[in-house]
Amino acid sequence: MFVLIPLLMLTAPAQAYYGRHSTEAVLTYHGDADVRWTGPASVALLNSRAPEHGQALERIHEQVQHLMGTFQSESFRHETQAAGALGETYEVRFTEVARGSAPGRMRLSYDFRGVVVFQKEVFSGHESKLIPVRLPLAPDLIYGLSLVRNHGKDRSRCTDREFNGEDDFWYYWDPEMPSCPLAGNEQDVLRITGKLTRLANTRVTYPEYDRLYGDNGNGNALDIAVFIGYIRDQDGDGARPSRRDEALRALKYIDRDLMQREFDLVEEKNFFRVDPDGAVSDGINFLHRYRKAVATAGGTLDVRIEVLLADTDMESTDETFHHYLVPALRKADILVYDGHSNLGANFDLNKLPPVAFNPNKYQIFFFNGCSTYPYVNGMYFRAKGGTLNTEIVTAGLPTFAESSGPNAMAFMDHFLEGETLSYQKILTDLEDSNGNTGTYLIGVKGDEDNTWTPGR
Repeated sequence: MFVLIPLLMLTAPAQAYYGRHSTEAVLTYHGDADVRWTGPASVALLNSRAPEHGQALERIHEQVQHLMGTFQSESFRHETQAAGALGETYEVRFTEVARGSAPGRMRLSYDFRGVVVFQKEVFSGHESKLIPVRLPLAPDLIYGLSLVRNHGKDRSRCTDREFNGEDDFWYYWDPEMPSCPLAGNEQDVLRITGKLTRLANTRVTYPEYDRLYGDNGNGNALDIAVFIGYIRDQDGDGARPSRRDEALRALKYIDRDLMQREFDLVEEKNFFRVDPDGAVSDGINFLHRYRKAVATAGGTLDVRIEVLLADTDMESTDETFHHYLVPALRKADILVYDGHSNLGANFDLNKLPPVAFNPNKYQIFFFNGCSTYPYVNGMYFRAKGGTLNTEIVTAGLPTFAESSGPNAMAFMDHFLEGETLSYQKILTDLEDSNGNTGTYLIGVKGDEDNTWTPGR
């Protein structure tokens, strides 16, 4: 969920950030938008608390969200040698209001300021950088202008070939695609320059190992919950998953790795589902629980791992994912999710069954789905009462299913061995596990107030 703030008061993000290949920055630019409009409009009104202010922010957001597509597009990468993602919060101050391109439309001019995440390479060793910003001038009309008729069907040539509908258009938007009819168009595409100002990364930070490996509300146990989401569409009422699904390979990878580490498989439930009434029946889900006594500097740690492969789609009629996720969000010391994020909807606290978080329990969350960075940080920090007892690791870019298993195990690796390495080392190993797919702009937030250090 993006949060829009009307005044330019942003000086730094609410939480500090560290990424092996990424850094947060403040993006500023001056933009214009031709939008549908009802009611009066003036600069003073749009910058006030009047209803028109909310209408204006909604219209600007329809335009601004296209930055998600712009910053990960091939044309942007080619021009800047880097990729990025829009952050959760940004601020808008309106500077001019004029008649729009047709009756019932207005042209709004505004100043934008917001936190984004980018590959470090974009700065080339400098603290600021000018970058191209490409946005639709009329966001509600741009999809129609991108359509090309081919074999009797209209398809957009300015977005992803597979996810080609209007609902997904902004996420994959790239008006510089070779076959896009908007390429070079300066009338319908706003082509302006934005400025990135780099924010300092945290330097050397550690998880609170004394709490993870001590009594964190569960005695001498370290409880890890791993959730793997199916990648391909599944028959939610079926009893067998698609054998080609990459998530099955991820489960096998994790199972094999844990067994090689001599973890004991203490429970195995295959081909089941939990129905809305709580009844258990045949289904496509797998639950594997592992356990091992692990030696640490402070004694012996009872490491307990719960691995669930399930249909994690928010619209699924299969309740298995929610049945296990909700208690894990309260009780797990470390929670790992790898699968579709559905733009954050699959773990949106406003859409899940109620979660009674324990604000005093120290927890680490790793949301390894496509572009989780803009969607989960603020929501989960607010639910946990701040950063003091919480760290969140997210991805700024789309992630690939082929690295799901390696990513999960690379993140858990040092915890499973009772080791005490820094977040900087953990995230380096995590990024390395991507293989040839490149960086996902993985980063951690909430670690800036941690106090544990080696020898403490």
